[in-house]
Amino acid sequence: MIKTTPKSQPLLFCLFLLFLLSCSKANFEKPKDPPSNNRLNNHQDWGIYRGHSSGIQYSSLDQIHTGNVQQLQKAWEYNHGNPVGPGMYSNPIIIDGLLYFTTPEVNAVALNAATGKEVWVFRPDEYRNDERPFRGRNRGLTYWEDENGENKRILNFVKDRVYAIDALTGTLITSFGENGWIDLRKNLPQDPSEVDFEATTQGMVYKNYLIIGGRTPEGEPSSPGDVRGYDALTGEFKWIFHTIPQPGELGYDTWEFEEGVSYGGTNPWGGLTVDEERGWVFFATGSPAPDFIYGGMRKGENLFANCVIALDATTGKRIWHYQTLRHDIWDYDLPPAPILATVTADGKTRDIVVQLTKQGLTFVLDRETGEPIFPVVDLPVPPSKVPGEEAWPTQPFPLRPPPLNRTTLRESDLSNITPETREYVLNIFRQHETGTLYTPASMAGVITMPGHQGGAEWGGAAFDPATNVMFVNINEAPTIHSLVPLAGSLDTASASPLDRGKMIYNTACTACHGVNKVGNPPLFPPLQNLTISKDSIKSVLTYGRGMMPAFNHFSEKQLDDLVLYLENKAVHVEEIQPDNSDTGSSKAPRYANVAPFFVDQDGYPAIAPPWGTLNAVDLDKGEILWKVPLGEYPELVARGIRHTGSKSFGGPVVTAGNLVFIAGTPDEKIRAFDTFTGHVLWEYQLPAGGYATPSVYMIDGKQYVVIAAGGGGKNGTKHGDSVIAFALPD
Repeated sequence: MIKTTPKSQPLLFCLFLLFLLSCSKANFEKPKDPPSNNRLNNHQDWGIYRGHSSGIQYSSLDQIHTGNVQQLQKAWEYNHGNPVGPGMYSNPIIIDGLLYFTTPEVNAVALNAATGKEVWVFRPDEYRNDERPFRGRNRGLTYWEDENGENKRILNFVKDRVYAIDALTGTLITSFGENGWIDLRKNLPQDPSEVDFEATTQGMVYKNYLIIGGRTPEGEPSSPGDVRGYDALTGEFKWIFHTIPQPGELGYDTWEFEEGVSYGGTNPWGGLTVDEERGWVFFATGSPAPDFIYGGMRKGENLFANCVIALDATTGKRIWHYQTLRHDIWDYDLPPAPILATVTADGKTRDIVVQLTKQGLTFVLDRETGEPIFPVVDLPVPPSKVPGEEAWPTQPFPLRPPPLNRTTLRESDLSNITPETREYVLNIFRQHETGTLYTPASMAGVITMPGHQGGAEWGGAAFDPATNVMFVNINEAPTIHSLVPLAGSLDTASASPLDRGKMIYNTACTACHGVNKVGNPPLFPPLQNLTISKDSIKSVLTYGRGMMPAFNHFSEKQLDDLVLYLENKAVHVEEIQPDNSDTGSSKAPRYANVAPFFVDQDGYPAIAPPWGTLNAVDLDKGEILWKVPLGEYPELVARGIRHTGSKSFGGPVVTAGNLVFIAGTPDEKIRAFDTFTGHVLWEYQLPAGGYATPSVYMIDGKQYVVIAAGGGGKNGTKHGDSVIAFALPD
């Protein structure tokens, strides 16, 4: 037996900790990067969005680890000088000592990655003739160089254009595309003048192919969400995959198309991932449009909406697809791109595809075939009570991993943070219907759990290949889904500006602000007696404010019509009883979507906390290892209400130092969690919310963690203009 004295005990304790750390490193060796023709496709440089073409958001760097992360401090901060909406969602990429990111104006910025000093700024507004300067949601940039390491360029995705910029100087490469850009309104099965497309998440490259998805409107009219391939050197169009099948294509018979309706959506707005070894590109599609919570004009299973899809990256030919939801009438689009992970167990490896959902369900698929790894059962779900709607009778439910959030709502689940809160939410709860997952909206209103900001978001998840563990932030937020019958078709050519404005409001605004502009307090105010100027209304519609997104796709004429309706105090929506007969063509939704969040009197989720969690999931066994609250609301903290968790927007990153870094919360902090316990080991108060995914890289022997802190976003916190890097002290 070893005898100890009080003086020797601290030393022995430290030695014991070092022993545990050495054992941990011995058991979990760093995985080696697979062969790649792309020198940046590794787990050290962070030269690709999400750190790697696989999208696993993992860094093999371990200079910062659980034993020293408490010493992490700000190394540098860069301010782009215009703290405006919608904020910065950019995940910076680092190539040859330069760090590249985008601002709310979607300016591309290059910084010295070690010092934060500005090297160049590219301003795309200088090349547009729009009356309104563009600001938009944008998750970053793409780098490409040819096989000889030449023609180095940054690809900047701005609304419906892709610009090619010299990576070292920031100058436009005019030989790319048409005068230096690709026009993304072209090469779609729709008149380019009618296309509404926005590349919110940057494209991916495979060899000399640039592959692009993007955002399209969710209402009617919409635009196709097709995926396209281009030549990364010349910008020449190469191939297209129709996410809404054309006549003669697979899946065309899964739709009941209605004459006169503009179909769109089914788009991979969350980005793409690439398996370089197979030469395949993967993406996950959103809901079809007209979408949200009424699908009567698009009956059927609606392939390829809500699907995980693998294509040949050089031809666009479909390899396989897997549909996670049929006939989406809940806005349960698939937010993040598929995660291409490799699980190692019992000395054997298996390539998988992991798809996260807003429902909190996790689909784990074989990468070669698309078949589920864990059992998936097809279960009956409730039918729709709304005339004209036909909910699909069954839906797939994976048995493992278990749901990452609550999927039903009972009285016992309601918030009880104060007695007043409990009484308030209980009163609302008893006025509406409830049901199991996939209960359709009704005219009386159905409380849906989770709602359309629940489950996983576009930030995706981080996967540690050394331990087979995935880390993902999950939101717990219910929505009240209602459908209000409206007057039928409207001939826009002969309609008055007031009627056109009313139609735009019914398709774009009722989900939050309700019919007749009555609002949905406390989060969504009434719009019946606006006192701000016409120009101010246009500015809010164009750029967004707080929780309200930007509607920058509206033309000046549409804005004028909508403002006219908003300013008119006598206009009311004409409600009708739905016509069950065959009405032939239809050019307007038959129902207005009303979908406010189910919140308490102060705007917090109406369910009992936690409202947001960080989860560790074993992808070999399909088990949840731990779940901890993520984030807080400062106003509640001041009242002594702690550890509630919160909605979070932005993804996690896991490192070989056994750390998970994540921001994204309304308390405007970035945190480091222990991968084995879920304990918070470090946190830093950012100057604004970090609604982005961090990046991890090493320059001159020093490891950095960097986050864009632009605020705003769906949490509606103040705006900022900071990019901040952290490192250990010298």
